[in-house]
Amino acid sequence: MTPVQAASIPLLLKGKDVAAEAVTGSGKTIAFLVPLLEILQKRNEKWKPIEIGAIIISPTRELAIQINEVLQKFLDNIPDLKQVLLVGGTTIAEDADKLKAGANIIVATPGRLEDMLSNCKSINLTAYVKSLVTNI
Repeated sequence: MTPVQAASIPLLLKGKDVAAEAVTGSGKTIAFLVPLLEILQKRNEKWKPIEIGAIIISPTRELAIQINEVLQKFLDNIPDLKQVLLVGGTTIAEDADKLKAGANIIVATPGRLEDMLSNCKSINLTAYVKSLVTNI
């Protein structure tokens, strides 16, 4: 493990808040994805196809895409969990279709997430976020 991972993963698994600043390539993304996925997998009930257990909010589209790519590598080995990327560059209708196809983890930029929660009439995203993990 990298230093940022060794310092943060145990705390996140205990439900503690963590703020970390480290250089690019130091393992920050994995430092929060590993405990997130472990917590989501420990749930006794099976995740429904559209039941959101986590929302990862990224300040930029580029970072959201990067996080999504790393997350996908993990989810290739965890078939029970699905992710969806919600960023600008697509229509709200296209994003709604992605959600309808199944999602348990959302990776999003703040603006697009707000659009989906407030302005998307074809899917009631608010109804699907009742299972958010509260301790990560």
